[in-house]
Amino acid sequence: MRRTFALLVAAGCVAAGCGASSDSPASQDDEARYAVDGTFTRSTPADPVSFDPYHSPGALGYDDLLYDPLVNLTPDGDFVSGLAEEWTVDATTATFTLRDDVTCSDGSPLTASQVAADIAYVSDPANGAVLYGLHTPTVPITATGDDATRTVTVTAGQPFGFLLETVGVLPIVCAKGMQDRTMLQAASDGTGPFVLTDVVAGQTFTFTRRDDYAWGPDGVGTDEPGTPKTVVVRVIPDETTAANLLLSGELNFAQITGDDHQRLDAEGLDKDQGHSGVALWFNQRDGRVTQDENLRRALAQALDLDELIPVATGGTGTAATGLVALDPNVCDGDTVSGQVPEFDVAAAEALLDEAGWVRGTDGMRAKDGTPLTIDLHAIPTTNRYDQPTAELVADRWEQLGVTVDLSLDGPNGYTEVALGAAGNWDVFVLGYGFYLPSQWIPYASGPVPPDGVNVSGIQNEDYLALVAQAQTLTAPESCTYWNQAEQALFQDVNTLPIAFRPSFYYLRGAEAEVSGFSFPIPTSIRVFEE
Repeated sequence: MRRTFALLVAAGCVAAGCGASSDSPASQDDEARYAVDGTFTRSTPADPVSFDPYHSPGALGYDDLLYDPLVNLTPDGDFVSGLAEEWTVDATTATFTLRDDVTCSDGSPLTASQVAADIAYVSDPANGAVLYGLHTPTVPITATGDDATRTVTVTAGQPFGFLLETVGVLPIVCAKGMQDRTMLQAASDGTGPFVLTDVVAGQTFTFTRRDDYAWGPDGVGTDEPGTPKTVVVRVIPDETTAANLLLSGELNFAQITGDDHQRLDAEGLDKDQGHSGVALWFNQRDGRVTQDENLRRALAQALDLDELIPVATGGTGTAATGLVALDPNVCDGDTVSGQVPEFDVAAAEALLDEAGWVRGTDGMRAKDGTPLTIDLHAIPTTNRYDQPTAELVADRWEQLGVTVDLSLDGPNGYTEVALGAAGNWDVFVLGYGFYLPSQWIPYASGPVPPDGVNVSGIQNEDYLALVAQAQTLTAPESCTYWNQAEQALFQDVNTLPIAFRPSFYYLRGAEAEVSGFSFPIPTSIRVFEE
């Protein structure tokens, strides 16, 4: 497989060669090996709850089956056609000309005015779309559509260096779905290569091929040999179970983050590898104890990252070098080294003492009779190593005299806890997987849930000032400011990046590619005869 790789923070947060089969080398022109109207079965650790691409964090990773973007980002980092056959873009304006043959899944033609309405909807922060800032700019924009010329024009109120990388890859919902969002919870209304045809909550989701589809990346259609008739997604929270089903042939595709990859390798299954980030997210909303920067700094100083990284990655990862974890990274470089608090338990002890958090006779800290308690969360089903990471963090903080209440949340813990309006948590072990520095903006500034996705309640004026400078430029000129903006978050301990860790995608009886937030790319899926 070729890949750009993606892992979302929100399923946890927030999206890196040549095609390869999983059973034996396959020639692309050996079409006899491809199944006719086959079924491609993959696993997922969690039920997305809703398939609305604009309002369900869990829909990320499925929306590309159902909803196409204007342009497609290839595994090589190039842009090719999608709904749009032509486009021009600079820092203030992007213009897209739609293909003349695109239809929605109900047979109606896609119009430029509908595309513009979608872009305007998601780009308005008042609508609370989960893709705001991910697939839209974070500066005000206007979007207009001319149905006669099939032209969509997006204009930014101020320069924004990633117009194509954001609005260009926004999944487009058709008219009926935009008019009735409730239908998108368990059905679809898009231009994608598949249609959502069956939902068994908590168990399986079935997607059925559109045989008239011909406007995929660079014009590929669903008439390619081996394209499955159906894609079935099975909810399998346990990775070991998913690995077993891969070995037995009951799954064609699964993402494995833990030790099970070793036995899959031993059986010779083909795989692709990417990486994502993992960090400690500190809740800085009003009333939370971690709103205090000195406390956050002390908690960070009590952690030896050299000790933590092997635990957080199963011994296979590396130190995080920034907040952009996916490839291609337009602003490559190390923004972490020298910016996060150094491991120094004595300094951490002194900070807590100065802040009035003193040890009692039991060794635990309190201030004015109130124990220093941290509500620490992790989601084991997101990544197998999140639980031992959280347990090690809890142990080191308890040695510091901090009482730690460790909660291991279910598969939808991010949606239910981190995105919860109450914000009842102090620290979260969470992954991240952005490929643009601008995609962090709504998570590091702006309104908290339910009005936004700034789950940590970060308010960092230096970060905002540097972002404002970065947005007026295009890469690579903008990268100096984007990198300094990340460093401003680390200097105030708004978040603590821990590691980049690998994720492995395994195939059996099929081939596919992985790119961006597509795992796998729907139009690349090919199923082999049994």
